Amino acid sequence: MVQEINIADTEWKIMEVLWKNPMLTLGEIRKALSDTDWSSSTIKTLVRRLCQKGAIGIDTSGNKFRYYSIANEKECKLKETHSLINKIYNGSVKMLISSLMSESSLTEKETKQLMDIINKIEGGDNK
Repeated sequence: MVQEINIADTEWKIMEVLWKNPMLTLGEIRKALSDTDWSSSTIKTLVRRLCQKGAIGIDTSGNKFRYYSIANEKECKLKETHSLINKIYNGSVKMLISSLMSESSLTEKETKQLMDIINKIEGGDNK
């Protein structure tokens, strides 16, 4: 199911809240997002969209609607990571790590260990 769900950048904030704390009311979601400048109607719209996409569900058994994640956090993040690597780095994990390493302070030994891991992931080729 995750392959069909495309979560927009703004919707990620809602998903993060629900992955951490499932079964929240709209008011509780708003409170959790108080650090944003989003209006109540913006949050309601984002929640509605996520429901329509099948990313979150609604429990209507109580006196207040409670929202929960249907989409698996790990699967969604993995899908997004693969999308980023494919879009920006032509599918190369090595290029991604190389880009990140150019700004890091890894020791020579740590760099070699990391490159060994990358070579194993990419099948031993030298991209």
